[in-house]
Order: sequence, then C-alpha cells, then structure tokens
Amino acid sequence: MEATQNDRTADVKFNRLKLIVCVFLPALLFWLAWEPMPFTPLVFIAFVPFFYLAEWGRSTSKGKNFGVLFLALMLWNISTTWWVWFASDVGAIAMLILNSMLMYLPFGLSRWLQRKKWFIWDAKWLFIALWLLYEYGHHRWDLSWPWLTLGNAFSGMPWYVQWYEITGTLGGTALILSVNVLVYHALMNDQSNAKRSWIMRFRLPIGIVSVFGLLSVLLGQLASDFVYQKKSKLKQPYRVVAIQPNYDPYDEKFVLDPMQMVRDMAKTSDSAGPADCILWPETSLVGNIDVGSPAQDMQVSYLMHHWLKNGPADNAAGDSSLNHSRAAGPPSMLIGSNMIHWYSWMGKGKPDVAARQSSNLEYWYTLHNSALWIQPELSIHPIGSDPFKHERLRGSMATGDIQFYHKSKLVPGTEQLPFVTVLPFLERLAISLDENSASGTLGKNATAKALGVSNSKVAPIICYESIYGDYVSEYVKDGASWLAVITNDAWWNNTPGHKQHFSYAKLRAIEQRKWVVRSANTGISGFIDPLGNTTMRSGWYQGRDERSAEVALNKHLDDGFFSAGESGSKRSYEWNILGIKYGNKLEDNSLGATKITQVGTQLALSQTIYLNQYRTVYNRLGDGKILAILVLSMLFLSWYNRKQKQF
Repeated sequence: MEATQNDRTADVKFNRLKLIVCVFLPALLFWLAWEPMPFTPLVFIAFVPFFYLAEWGRSTSKGKNFGVLFLALMLWNISTTWWVWFASDVGAIAMLILNSMLMYLPFGLSRWLQRKKWFIWDAKWLFIALWLLYEYGHHRWDLSWPWLTLGNAFSGMPWYVQWYEITGTLGGTALILSVNVLVYHALMNDQSNAKRSWIMRFRLPIGIVSVFGLLSVLLGQLASDFVYQKKSKLKQPYRVVAIQPNYDPYDEKFVLDPMQMVRDMAKTSDSAGPADCILWPETSLVGNIDVGSPAQDMQVSYLMHHWLKNGPADNAAGDSSLNHSRAAGPPSMLIGSNMIHWYSWMGKGKPDVAARQSSNLEYWYTLHNSALWIQPELSIHPIGSDPFKHERLRGSMATGDIQFYHKSKLVPGTEQLPFVTVLPFLERLAISLDENSASGTLGKNATAKALGVSNSKVAPIICYESIYGDYVSEYVKDGASWLAVITNDAWWNNTPGHKQHFSYAKLRAIEQRKWVVRSANTGISGFIDPLGNTTMRSGWYQGRDERSAEVALNKHLDDGFFSAGESGSKRSYEWNILGIKYGNKLEDNSLGATKITQVGTQLALSQTIYLNQYRTVYNRLGDGKILAILVLSMLFLSWYNRKQKQF
C-alpha cells in the first residue's frame, strides 16, 4: 500500500515536471529557430510541447487550460520579439499580451469542439485549419501583428522554401504544423512504436521534410534564370544605389537641419557613381511636402537640380570601371518622405478619419508616411547650327515627373489608432500633434501602387509593409518589376528586430521572383536576389559617432572578395561575386560587381539587378485562394482520420 502511494506521488511529480518543461520549452526552441539564430529546423518540433499542453488541458478546467497555454505562448512571444520594448514599453506589453491571447484562440476552439460528444473528427488536422484561419485574419485588421507568422521562420534558410513562389508563408505554416503533429503522434503512440526504431517511428515527418527540400532545390534551379537572366531574351540590367545615412532617429533625424541632411545624402549617392535609380530610406525628407505641389518643395527642387547638374555623364568620368547601362540622363529617385495634404472643410465632423484640424479652423490636413518617385527631366539645347550637338542645361528651372505613394499598412498605435471608425470615442486617446509631426493616425493609400514608368516600375514598400506577402503581390500586379524596401529600423536599437526585418525580405523575393533592394536609415541595407540570397548587405551602424563602418562591412562580405581604397573621408569597397553560388561569373562583371562607398558616417551600396515582369503562382492566387485550398485539405484529413480525437 505504501509503495503504491509512493508511486503515485512520483507520478504526480513527474507529470508536474513534464508540464513545466512543456511551458518553457517552446520559447527556447522558437528562440533558437528564429532569426538571427541559426537553428531553423527546430521549428519542426517546437510546437510539440503545445500539443501536450493542449491534450492535458482537455481533462482540466477551462481556466487552467487557458493559463498554462497562455503562459507558454507569452514566453514564445517574449523570446522572439522582446526587442519591441526599445521602441515602446507600453506598446510592447500590450502587443505581447494581445498576441498571446489571439494565439490561444485556435487552441480554445479546438478544446471546445473536442469536449462535444458529437465531435468525431481528428482534432490535430482541424487545429491546423484553425491556426491558418487565425494567421490569415491577424494580417487583416487594425491590430495586425504578423511578425510571428510561422512561415516567417524559414527566412533563416531560404534555400528550403523556393516553393513559396506557389504557396507563400501560409504554405510554410501548414508544413510546420503538419510535421509537428506527426512528430507528436509518433511520440505519444508508445504501444505501437515501442518495438520500432526511431527512424521507423518518425519516417513520415522525415519523409515529408525531405520531399519539400527536394522540391525546393528543383524550383530553385528552374528559377535561377531570374537572378541575372543570362538565358533570357528580356535581359534588362538596372543599376541601383541604396544609401544608409545612419541618422539616429531619436537625437538627429528629426532635429538636424533638413536641407543639410539632404545635401549630405546627395553627396553619399554621388560617391557610388552612375545609376538608373537612387534609393533613400523611409522619411529621408522630414519636412512635410505638400501633396498638391511637391515640385515646389525646397528639398525636392534641390534634388532635381542636383542630378540635372551632376548626373551620370559627369560621374562616369570619375568611375570608368563601370560600363553603365544608362549613358545619359539623370537617375530616377525613390525617396521616403513625410507628406501633407491640405484642404478646406466647413461641414460637420471630420472630412476623413485621419484628418486633423489646423490652427486655422477653416483648414484641415492629413499627414502621410510616403514614398516619392522623382525623375528629373534632362533639358537640352543645340550648340551652334548642329541639332545633334547639345549640352546639359544648367538653368534655374528644374522639371520632372513626380509620383508618390502613401504607406497603407500602418503600425498600430504609432501610425494609426485602431477601430476609430467604429468606436469614435477612442480618438480622445490620440496625442495632440501639430502640422510638423509625422506620428499619430496617418492617411494612407487605398491600394498598393507601383511607381515609375514602363518596364522599370518599382514597388515602394515602406517599412512594416514588407511583412505582408499578399500585399506585396499587389505592387507586382500594378506593374512593379523590382521591389524596394525603404525603412528605419533604429527604433529597436541593435537587437534581433532589424535582423528579422531584413531576413523577411528574402521571402518576398522568392514569392515574387523579383530582386529586392533595401535602404535602411539605420539597420541593414542590401540586395537580395530572386532566390532569396543576399548578394550584399551592410551591418548595424547607428548614429553619427566615430565608430568605423569598415568593421560592419568586413563582417558581412564573406561570400566574395573586396578591395579597399581610401581618399580623404571617402572609402570605397568593390566586391566582385566569385560565381560560387551560380556556377560562373557574370557575363559582364563590371555591371555585376557590387560596390560600397563610405562618405563620413554614411554608406552607399550599389549593384546591377535584372528586372522582370513575371508573375508567380502565389502572386496570381493570393492568400485567400491558398488559404481555402489548405483549409479544405486539413478538413479532409480531419474527416478521413475521424475518431482519432487526441492530439
């Protein structure tokens, strides 16, 4: 009798220990699997402890079930996104609590169904369908926070998910959860698996992971022509310069003289040599530019004059190593900017949900976080009587084509106040701001909009928008042939946040089979090819102190070789791709060579990319149709394996 009591006590202690381990283990596994940690394959087992907790919760009270699972989910959120604290402590706490509660919904609904006598379907496949619905919905409401979408975990190994050009991240989520439930099933069926080796027990999940790996290799080989388009008849080289100004957003970016910052960034852009397009990061032009007359703004006018006077024809003479594709004509520019829309309104209420009333009560205004596309026009006049001889016009008037796009996917709390359209009283919680502020509820575009002309249109993806694969597809549908991400990641300091943000852009490149160029004020700037490989990147370098950027550059130029030369305050790094990844060198190495220049504390990264107007299966289907296919597949498996109610 005493021995039996001791055995029961030992069993209780063992089960309690197992419960505690399962609460803390997912946070550890996801931390190791998520960028910037290198153990991505751990995602294939990271959900197994959650399934144990869910099974334990079936036989306990609703409160205990919620408490244990919520704690485990909260620890997962903390371990991977704790860095949000540096941007906003209150916002971080609210985000962690809310996101953990939302993640519990699929578990809670699955538990409710399992406790019903009429429920006979297999719960593990039904849970996957519920989780996919949760992720899809979480991308599409005012408190959207898709950072921890399970499919994002593969940003650490893009070579494995070349099939994202078909499924997007929803396919990655479905694969991760499917493998996890199969692993859990193999672990829990002790009686049938007791006499089998571990290879036989886990042969199904191992086989599925291997098949998707082989599929990825095959699709990667088929898509390799998008990188440099050597075999393509539509070979369209396009040289892009992306700068990284390294202004501290707290102490410098919105404090220093705007025109002086523009002059400094223009000088940095000049150092990179000729280009088809020059890319500046989010909110590079900090003075609000009037939507109605952007060309009259002092900063915009200066830039158009600057490149009309100092275009590629002048730069080419000083950089003969580059046989540039645009022999004449100024480059186009894609620049992050604050913009303002003024209008009069004498009606009742607000003219728009994002509108604010000026000190002059007759006028209202809306602020925008925008991307400006500027193409200065090269005015020429003949020399003498020969109409074919001309010189650059250096007059006082500058003209050009100006287009703009307003950021649409706004950050909850800092860029939009959630639910004000249905709960207007929440507007009283908003901070009172003046015309010079770019925070608070901002105006936005109704849809994604590609900027530019002809076959060189660009997707102006502003910061947070790069997390939304389906939204990025809309830019390509509007004609974008390459993707530009302009951002400012310094709000989180030197933490995993900016590394994860850069890494997610690799998934966008695969989904659309487009080159991605990233310009960050501070964070990581770089180039990503259509296979999701990083061809060049900067390192973290914040603020205008005297830390050498050379350390950051040396650290990341590990896939090729570079030569360095120094002249005054300007350092130039030219990095030639060795051809290890793609089999051989470029046909024209002078065009393909990457180049990094440093002027003061600013960086300019340049490389030739190749444009295409191809639309992938994912782009054509979209998340809605892919979700329907995946959910129906999971429901079929749940029905097919009915009466197996346990996880």
